Amino acid sequence: MVTKPTDSKGQGSLPDVWQTLAGPLAGGSSRRLGQAEIRQVRQIVSALFGPDARIFIREKTSGEDAGTVHIMVMCARALHDRHVARTALIERFRDPLEGRRSRVLLLDPTVTPTEEHKRFRFAAMEY
Repeated sequence: MVTKPTDSKGQGSLPDVWQTLAGPLAGGSSRRLGQAEIRQVRQIVSALFGPDARIFIREKTSGEDAGTVHIMVMCARALHDRHVARTALIERFRDPLEGRRSRVLLLDPTVTPTEEHKRFRFAAMEY
């Protein structure tokens, strides 16, 4: 798990981290996410955080993270307990992302976006 800058605006300074879901080692699966899986991810996020939540997905095809799906979810409303919300999101992602090495990041308005977040949004596809 890669640690990012901490959120200094509450939530007890909950670290802003990419949460890694279990899956094959990098390069173990070259199968890309299909439209059905992306639709399922969208439905999960909408059910948990509302239809105005933004989803950015980037599938790494080279480097040490090859074969990894990175998903950043940006909620429009502040979350009371980001840790619980992130845990619920990760649990629900296990089915559509089964067999893939995945990393998930959950942001809300209380988190100030870093340059890394902005670069990710620029490079990823929004769904």
